[in-house]
Amino acid sequence: MAVACGHGFTVLVTEQGDVWAFGRGNSGQLGLGDNAHQLLPASVGGREVFAGEPLVMMATGRRHTAGVTKDGALWSWGEGYHGQLGHGDRAPRQRPERLDREMFGGSPAVMVACGGMHTVVLTAVGCVWSCGLGDDGRLGHGNQTDQLMLALVVGDQFRGAHIVMVAAGRDHSMALDADGSVWTWGYGNQGQLGLNDEQRRLVPTKLDGKALGGAAAVLVAGGYAHTVAVTVGGALWVWGNGFYGQLGLGDKHNRMVPVRVGAEGTFGESQVLMAACGNVYTLAVTKAGTLWAWGKGAFGKLGHNDENNRLVPTQVEAQHFGHAKIVSAAAGVTHTAAITEHGTLYTWGKGTHVKMGGGEGEVPGGLGHCACDTKLVPTLVAMLQGVRVGRCHGLPPMHALAFAMGNHSRLGRAAQIAPASADKGTDCEYVSMPGELVQRIVEACGGVSLEGVVRLLGGGMLIEGRLT
Repeated sequence: MAVACGHGFTVLVTEQGDVWAFGRGNSGQLGLGDNAHQLLPASVGGREVFAGEPLVMMATGRRHTAGVTKDGALWSWGEGYHGQLGHGDRAPRQRPERLDREMFGGSPAVMVACGGMHTVVLTAVGCVWSCGLGDDGRLGHGNQTDQLMLALVVGDQFRGAHIVMVAAGRDHSMALDADGSVWTWGYGNQGQLGLNDEQRRLVPTKLDGKALGGAAAVLVAGGYAHTVAVTVGGALWVWGNGFYGQLGLGDKHNRMVPVRVGAEGTFGESQVLMAACGNVYTLAVTKAGTLWAWGKGAFGKLGHNDENNRLVPTQVEAQHFGHAKIVSAAAGVTHTAAITEHGTLYTWGKGTHVKMGGGEGEVPGGLGHCACDTKLVPTLVAMLQGVRVGRCHGLPPMHALAFAMGNHSRLGRAAQIAPASADKGTDCEYVSMPGELVQRIVEACGGVSLEGVVRLLGGGMLIEGRLT
């Protein structure tokens, strides 16, 4: 994720691969070298902190943070009591600490997901590793034992499937394989595993092939006790706890198996590109760049200018984002964040939290604004103006084509790209190429096997529109 929301704190990655953090820091989860709270965004650092590599993506748990650098190393910091940092002990870390790829089989890490107190890592060869709290089987190792170091979820558990995405809820975990099948494991007391019962699963279990209407999934996400999946056609499927309306089905009932949210016109006639689960609420970003939110509305975290619950998807008014398109969003426990197509960050929800340890006073709630006021609508994080959040974004049409041509494995960089006309305002010759051919070139170059990961990073519009 380009931005991630923990319990009262926020961590983000910039276009250059630098990391910023703000909010609660009582367990070192901000990575700033202490346990202090941070009202405004503060720089954790960039290449000088992460062994010369830019950070690619982030994830946050309740009080811990993890990230993956370009070279495939994993970095983690924050609370480590259950071993969720993967360093072989239960000690917290106040600064990012590296786990080399040798610690998870030698293959580069390509994605990390954080549950409440556990961490799940995906490597380039499609293997899943996990560490942290083992209760209810959320680690997928066939037991309920804590793991202080990353341990392989044995391939036999996935029946040889090649995994391309992982996700974590508070007490359960999910994976997506290359065929678009969904696997779940961990706590299932409210149907969040989608297996038509309320039983826990100690190892990954595959959902029925027809569970999502027979369509392949491209993204999964989990909350406190609910789960969502987005399919190739842009449909959103939900299951698990629905008490606050977080399933978006118009009622408060739990669902034991996946149910589609609405019909084709539910999200303003647009396809869903990515979704995120908060504690008891849900977000969806569409191909049209609109953001939708539903579920528990306390503290205004839905962004609808009130604290009411919503039982069905409701669009967050575009005017709050200056009518810019949204490319990615993150949901926490009491606050929310979204990134626009311009790389600007907006946050809203609860502005303060009670100080830990029974002390008097309050601490910042992860919004990053100059005051700790609760925000009922999306509000620009002004201090980050001039800093582009997110490393994955679309390119202008001709730039995208040039990138595709220059990186295509067969055309190669030696391919002679027609130069732009000397006359200003005249497009490159590739404008005259058949649209179908251009599309095939870009698809061949950017055929993303980790599509769900790209969507979380804000590249969904690039995947769906190719040249947008």
